[in-house]
Amino acid sequence: MATVVNTSSMSSAQRYALLRTPTSFGHPVPGPPAGAGGGGAESGPGTFEVLAPPTDDHGPVSEPPSSNTTPPPPAAPAGPIQGPAPPHKKTPNAGPKPKKPLDRMEVNNLLTAKISQLETDASLEEEEEKAISRAVRRANKELAELVSSREDHLAKVDAIQNKYSELLYEMKRLERDYTKSRKRADQLQKEKDHSRSEMQKAVSMKHKLETLCRELQKENKRIKNWTNYSEITELQETQDESKKLAQNEQQKREELSNKFENTIMEIKTRMEEENDSGSRKVDAGVDELFKAKFRSLVDQYELRELHCYSLIRTKELEVQWNLARYEQQRKQAEQEAHRAKALHAQVSTFSQTETELRSQLNIYVEKFKQVEDTLNNSNDLFLTFRKEMEEMSKKTKRLEKENLTLSRKSETTNRNLLKMAEERTKHQKELEILRKKNSKLENLCRALQAERTTLDTKLRDREGGGRGGGAGGSGERGELLEQEEEEEDDSEGNSEYEESDGYDDDDASEDGSEAEEGEDDTEDENPQETKTVAPHKATGGNQKSPQHTRKNGVEKVYQTANGVHAD
Repeated sequence: MATVVNTSSMSSAQRYALLRTPTSFGHPVPGPPAGAGGGGAESGPGTFEVLAPPTDDHGPVSEPPSSNTTPPPPAAPAGPIQGPAPPHKKTPNAGPKPKKPLDRMEVNNLLTAKISQLETDASLEEEEEKAISRAVRRANKELAELVSSREDHLAKVDAIQNKYSELLYEMKRLERDYTKSRKRADQLQKEKDHSRSEMQKAVSMKHKLETLCRELQKENKRIKNWTNYSEITELQETQDESKKLAQNEQQKREELSNKFENTIMEIKTRMEEENDSGSRKVDAGVDELFKAKFRSLVDQYELRELHCYSLIRTKELEVQWNLARYEQQRKQAEQEAHRAKALHAQVSTFSQTETELRSQLNIYVEKFKQVEDTLNNSNDLFLTFRKEMEEMSKKTKRLEKENLTLSRKSETTNRNLLKMAEERTKHQKELEILRKKNSKLENLCRALQAERTTLDTKLRDREGGGRGGGAGGSGERGELLEQEEEEEDDSEGNSEYEESDGYDDDDASEDGSEAEEGEDDTEDENPQETKTVAPHKATGGNQKSPQHTRKNGVEKVYQTANGVHAD
């Protein structure tokens, strides 16, 4: 039974899945516009019916079609046909089963297997590198043990030379094996390339045969479709002939219409009725025929599209597989190239190390000869060196003793300097104290002198009232005043000497100089006082005379009267 399928909004993959499931037929499908295929009343203007694809024991039948299938014969037209139907393709009823495309899961599995294989190859390479490094370390250890087991230098050199000769022999053998394997690999590569070229030729021949087979199938199908087209052309010719006959009859009717209007009108109405019924029958048959043809064309187009999609998918998967294989082959070639480069580098390094070791061996032999010569001449040098060492040890001991004495002297001088600095600060403080005391005593002396002047004035005032006492009384007063001045001078000298006794023995010279300066000052003052007193004695104490004295750079004038002077 015909079912309606909507495939306008589906992709080719969805259509392919839809056609692979036989239960999915039954959805509306947008069809051709009205008038393209007759526009049946059952399907409507926007949809058309799609027949379910014929199935066999293996499922839906797909391309390529077989050459044994024949399209169904068209229905016999009941009247004139409006136009010929184009040649069409029909879904075959039976044919060879197409190659099933690879699923995504299968592709993923293949890729994961390839990746795991590459990873295992990488892990194997790492293990090989580790094994090589272990072998190198083991060889170095054995060589070190072999060298350390010998005590003599010549034995060590012989052992190294033997080991080196063994390694050189092994390297030469490996080089020979490598050249053989390289030649074998080149030969195998050539055979592989030859077989690959033959395979490509076979594949190209296969593709050519397949294309030729497809062309033959298409030609066979076209011939079969051409037979159907010839039948349709015959129907069209009969339709044209019927049209011409109808036109001729109509012309005849028009000619006879003037004579037989009544009869012609009746005949005309009858003929129109007959023509209408026949045309309706013919149109219905043509519509059914076009619907069936269009359905078959749509089915064949869908199947062809899905078949092309499956082919494209298989080609893409083949391309991916070939790319992966190419990448693997390229990586293998790169690895082989790297290995070859590494082996060439190892060979070059081995040759360089050989030359370097030979040069070092020659150098060691020369140095060994030089060492032998130096050992023969080293006894005298050793004796002279021992004598020089003994002399240097004696000299160092003597210099150490001198250094100790100088360090002790420097320590004592430093201590003395510290003590002297402390004493100096102490003396400076005491000198400051004495200067303060001296200033206080000077102030006290000035105060006493002022008091004396006041007393002198009082005495003069008293004497002014009773001058008749005579010269004897005045002479006694002058003597009393002189005694008081001498006592004051003695008291000042004693106080200065008492202050000077407080100094230490270390500063005796400084104290003595200060005492001398004090005595000089007192002496300078005493002569001035005597000078002031002398006129008093000469005049008898009754005359007043100014006296000029200089003390500490200051000129002072004294008015003496009756043997008393004032500042």
